[in-house]
Amino acid sequence: MFKSRLFRPAIVKSILIFSVVCFLLLISVPIAYSQVSTNKDNLSPWDIILLQNNTDNVLTLDGIKEFVKNKAIADKQKAEAEDKALQEMLKIGKVLPVFYDTNTYSPASTLLRSWTQFTVKSGTKGGSGVGWSNAYWPSTRTIYNGSRAELYGSFWARTWGYNYYDISTTENYSVKTDFHVTGRILSGSSLAVKVKVVDVNTGQTITRTIFNPTSGYFNKRHVIATEQFYLQKGHRYCFSFETETNAGVVVSATMSDFYSKEFDGTQRKIVFNSMKLYRD
Repeated sequence: MFKSRLFRPAIVKSILIFSVVCFLLLISVPIAYSQVSTNKDNLSPWDIILLQNNTDNVLTLDGIKEFVKNKAIADKQKAEAEDKALQEMLKIGKVLPVFYDTNTYSPASTLLRSWTQFTVKSGTKGGSGVGWSNAYWPSTRTIYNGSRAELYGSFWARTWGYNYYDISTTENYSVKTDFHVTGRILSGSSLAVKVKVVDVNTGQTITRTIFNPTSGYFNKRHVIATEQFYLQKGHRYCFSFETETNAGVVVSATMSDFYSKEFDGTQRKIVFNSMKLYRD
């Protein structure tokens, strides 16, 4: 009797691997098949590490399962860190003295506050699998933030810097943020710089991503971004400047590096210049 060969175990396994890969392409951390270009200037030890670890890696079903497991762990860590940071913002905001200015402003678009440093600064990191990450403020306005993932790894790092202000008039306000970035992003990794406004009275948060570049090298890239928020009279608000790196990989190693020092002495970093609050 004729027996169909369409469903041999090897074929079924291949179909299953293809289906899982298609699913992973839809999730938030892209699968990296990146290679570090040796033609780029300003290489750092991180670039060399990835070159050494990007050989002879083969996509397997077990590897995909391992990556999915590690990503789920990393995502849970990030969510917990985000909630912890928010609770800290609310807690501190409820005990600080009043900051609002009771003047009636004219004309419109008057500058209310200009911050060049933050009352509170913090950083944290996490991940699962093979890789590394870290983030912290080495000085008043400088941030080191980097995440590196190797075979099946998923890693992240976050920083926060924030101040408070009490709003005296209900209307639209603009937050203008100025910063520089120096570093490198490979495919499968990301950098997100965000501005978050938290209503200390209600706990409501509004987050805007103001810089989210694709892969490439950034040499003191200057970024100025303005976002508008509708704020209420008598409420205290927390104005937060946040950075986040992510790296996730199934096969080739990848990184978002605003942390390491290059061989020519250049420090990869994010430099906060100012955050300004305007009454529109």
